[in-house]
Amino acid sequence: MSARALSQFISEANENRQRPDSTDHLDRVEYLPLLQRSLKFGIKTGFLCFVIFIFEILLYVRLISPESISLAVTYIPLWVLSLGSIANGIVCKTQHFVYSLIWVLVVVAMVLSVLLIDYEMYQIDVSYIIITIQSMLGIIAASLVYIINGHQIGYFKLTDSQLTAGVFYASASFLAILQVAIMADTLSLPELIQLDFQLIQVILAPLVVAMAGFGAYLVTRGEFERLLRFGGQSAVIAMKLRLEADGWTSVESKGITSIPMFGDVRFEPLDHDATERLYLECGPCCNACYPSEDDEEMHYHFHARNTYQSPTPTMAVSAQWGGGETLV
Repeated sequence: MSARALSQFISEANENRQRPDSTDHLDRVEYLPLLQRSLKFGIKTGFLCFVIFIFEILLYVRLISPESISLAVTYIPLWVLSLGSIANGIVCKTQHFVYSLIWVLVVVAMVLSVLLIDYEMYQIDVSYIIITIQSMLGIIAASLVYIINGHQIGYFKLTDSQLTAGVFYASASFLAILQVAIMADTLSLPELIQLDFQLIQVILAPLVVAMAGFGAYLVTRGEFERLLRFGGQSAVIAMKLRLEADGWTSVESKGITSIPMFGDVRFEPLDHDATERLYLECGPCCNACYPSEDDEEMHYHFHARNTYQSPTPTMAVSAQWGGGETLV
C-alpha cells in the first residue's frame, strides 16, 4: 500500500510539473530532493517495520516452543539491525558516538542472554544483563533530557511536535527503566507475589510502546508537513564571520542537525547572557554541555594619536584626520 501511494505521488507530480498553468504547491519546490527524501524515509521506515515484524514472529515461536528455535536464531533480525548500525557509525561516521554506544549495549545484552540460555553458562549472572539494559535505557533517557533541556534554555529550537514527542519519549524511557527494575526484582520473589508484579508489567509494556509510538507519529506528521511546505531541499545556513588576528574567518554558529527519532532540529549557540544564567543555575558541568558563542570583540591597543598601521609600508597613504595629517 505504501509503495502504491508513493508511485501514485510520483506519477501525479510528474504530470503536474509538465503543465505550464499548474498552480500546485508541489511544483514550486525542488522535485528531486523531495523524491530522494521521500524514498529515504519510506525505505528506512519499511525496513525497520519489516525487521521488527520478523522478530515478533520468531519471538512468538520461541515462546510457544522453546525447543524448536534457539535464542540466537530469535535474535537474527536484531543482529542485522544492531551490527549494521554499529558498522555505519564506525565506517561511515554518520552518527553520534552515543548512538553507536547504545547499539553496542544492545549487542552486549543479546550476547550475554544467548550465552546464559543457549549455552547454559550459568556463571553469567542475570544481573549483568539487567545492568546492561538499564545502562542503555539510562543513556537514552539522559539524551532525551539533554535535548528537552537544551530547548528550554534556547540551544535547540524544537517545533511543537518535536517537543511533545520528546516528552513522550522521555516518559516512555523512564517507564521502561521502571519496568526492567520490577522485572529484575520479581525473579527473587515467591511465585505468589510474582503474579502481582507480572500484572504491573503487562500494564506497563503496552503503555511504553504506545507513548513511544505516539511520539514517533507526531514527528512523522511534522516532517510530512514540512516536506509539503518547504520541499525536500535542505535549508542553507550561512556561516558566521569572525575577526581574528590573521583576518576574517568563517565559523559555524547556528544550523540544523539530524537527531534520531526527532528528525531535523535547528540549533543555535547560547549568547553571553544565556551562558552566564546557565552557569549560575546549573553550574559549570551543565554549562559545558551546551556550546556558546565566542566573544567576537577583539581588543586592540591604539596609540594616542589614532594612527592606523597599513598592512604593508608601500600601501601607506596620507589623510586628513581631525585637522591633522595622519598615516592611514
